[in-house]
Amino acid sequence: MRSAKTRFFAFTLGLGAALLGLSACSGVRWHKADGDEASLARDLAACRTQAQSKSGFSSSIGPSTAYDPRFGGPTGPSQTDQMMQESQALGFCMRDKGYALVPDGK
Repeated sequence: MRSAKTRFFAFTLGLGAALLGLSACSGVRWHKADGDEASLARDLAACRTQAQSKSGFSSSIGPSTAYDPRFGGPTGPSQTDQMMQESQALGFCMRDKGYALVPDGK
C-alpha cells in the first residue's frame, strides 16, 4: 500500500502534466475591444519595459543574482522568481490599460 505522501505526489504530478498538456493545445492573447494591432504592440512594449524596470530582471544570459561566498549560493531571487515578477507586472499593466487575456482561437 502506498503512503499518503506518495499518492499526493503522484496526483500532483499527474495534474501538472494534464494542465501542461491542455495549455499547449490553446494559447491566449491580449485583447481590447476598441484596440488595434498597432496600439497593442505599443502598449505591450511599454508595459514590458515598465515590468522589466520594476522587477530588475535583464534578459542577459547568465546568472543575474548576486552570490555571497559565505553562504555558497545566490543571495537574491532566482531568475525564475524574477521572470514571474516581471510577468505579473506586465499583466497588471496591460489590465490597467483595458486589455484582457482571451483564447487565441487558432
